[in-house]
Amino acid sequence: MRKFLIFTVIAVLVVSSAYAGRLERVKEFVTAKHAKIIEIECDLAAGEFTIKSGDIEEIAEIDIEYDKRTIEYEIDYSERGEKGYLFIDIDHRKNGFFKDFDDLENNWDIVLSDKFEFSINLDIGACVADFDFGGIRLTDLDIDVGAASGVIDFSEPNKSRLREINIDAGASSLEMHNLGNANFEYFEFSGGIGSYDFDFRGKYSGESKINIEIGLGAAEIILPRGVPVRVETEGGNWLSSIDFHNDDLVEIDDDIYETEDFENAKTRIILRLEVGLGSIDVYWKR
Repeated sequence: MRKFLIFTVIAVLVVSSAYAGRLERVKEFVTAKHAKIIEIECDLAAGEFTIKSGDIEEIAEIDIEYDKRTIEYEIDYSERGEKGYLFIDIDHRKNGFFKDFDDLENNWDIVLSDKFEFSINLDIGACVADFDFGGIRLTDLDIDVGAASGVIDFSEPNKSRLREINIDAGASSLEMHNLGNANFEYFEFSGGIGSYDFDFRGKYSGESKINIEIGLGAAEIILPRGVPVRVETEGGNWLSSIDFHNDDLVEIDDDIYETEDFENAKTRIILRLEVGLGSIDVYWKR
């Protein structure tokens, strides 16, 4: 049995002169020894968080600006063979000095290397998020969102095949851009109370399945014009509506619609929609 290796994360601490004794700035570097595939588990509290890719040799570079009286965090990295495990945990101190989340100082800028393959699991609370996974080699992505607002983007095509994107959102307002660039096999979204914008344009290869469930809220979906698609719905009721803004769809069965080129297409989209109380509008754009 291989020995379980644990490496120290290097930290550089700079105290901000503007908030001496209260607000701290830290730069963390996470470095691999043998790992080529990285699993990331993040439990993020309230705050502001960004994720993007970078041409760096380390697994991750993390810039943190936080109030040490109210926030404590832990970053652990270990390896087993060619797999690395990065764990980030952020928590509020029990005797914190902030009155509400608007007063909370907790800002994280995370850069992930474009040289490793990643599986990412994010659990985020009341936060503002700006995640651009473009350029990151992703194989799995799981995001559990609380009362958050923000953007999820794939600004560049994923060079790895992403097996599954799973997003579970509470009372949130989310914008998702260039989702086709994720190169996903399966996209699962479950939304509670909120508003959600999905833009599935991007570079497709093979069959991609999408399942979107909206409990109470509104969603706007953009599909790429020119990619064959089947749309399956749960049917309408007087509390909800699903509207298609495309004359090219043909109803082939009850609540099942296809474009004419769907049946024999190798690259195609299967979209399943369900809404409880609210509305979904589906558009097709170049």
